[in-house]
Amino acid sequence: MFRTFAAATALVVALGSSALAQSVAGAWDLAINGPEGPISATATLKQDGEKVTGSIDTPQGAAQMTGTYKGKTLNLAFTIPGPNGNLDIKVTGEVDGASMKGMIDFGMGMADFTAKKK
Repeated sequence: MFRTFAAATALVVALGSSALAQSVAGAWDLAINGPEGPISATATLKQDGEKVTGSIDTPQGAAQMTGTYKGKTLNLAFTIPGPNGNLDIKVTGEVDGASMKGMIDFGMGMADFTAKKK
């Protein structure tokens, strides 16, 4: 009897936790503090469990992104063409409801960003 109760309680907690899990899916407006001044970008994300895919549109062009979302941390990677070849870019953001803030690693430097969900 106790095992049945414990199993049922564990199931309710697991289902409740997944129901409360925040989604990053949707459209986002980004404000990036780039090394040469502010940059605006938009991103559209899709989420399947912890897996995140999507696209980003920047003044330098559009790119496809892949990454993960665990807890409140979003990690994404994408490649855009640069004047000296492709740039591999990594994004790490802390999500809080409909807002996010974090860092972008351009390989040659870093920039902080904020984002708001549309």
